[in-house]
Amino acid sequence: MPRLTADQWAQIRAEREAGASFPELAARFGVSHQAIQKRAKTEGWGDGVDVAQTIRRKVAEKIAGVVAACNPKKKAEAIDAAADRAAAVVSRHQQDWEAHRARFGAVPEHFEDGKLAKITAEMLRIRHDGERRAWGLDDAAQAPTIEIVRSYGAGA
Repeated sequence: MPRLTADQWAQIRAEREAGASFPELAARFGVSHQAIQKRAKTEGWGDGVDVAQTIRRKVAEKIAGVVAACNPKKKAEAIDAAADRAAAVVSRHQQDWEAHRARFGAVPEHFEDGKLAKITAEMLRIRHDGERRAWGLDDAAQAPTIEIVRSYGAGA
């Protein structure tokens, strides 16, 4: 059996995660389905049913500028750049809360100042929660799942 290139393995993974079967991929790429299964298990490939994790991985790769089979130095640089951008978001969030604390202190003395402090804190929390989700800074286990429902023939 031929030895597959990194690009071919990336193509097999993409097709598997889109729902292709192991035997179908094995026939098309000229390798055993066991070889594909072994690699899928080792690398934690999705099976095409819950594609949310695959989509998040591909989005992260695109945002970071990482492409399949790129050279390790460029990949490391892209990962560093993405980490720097995410760290800037976290740093800005910290600065927002420091500014809130500087303006309102621990507990405002006047009722209207307290209302403004509460509204401002809630606004910051909502904005920061949204940004953390958008930047993928929160636990991926909390992310929603996306399922593809397939039908197999008539009456399925």
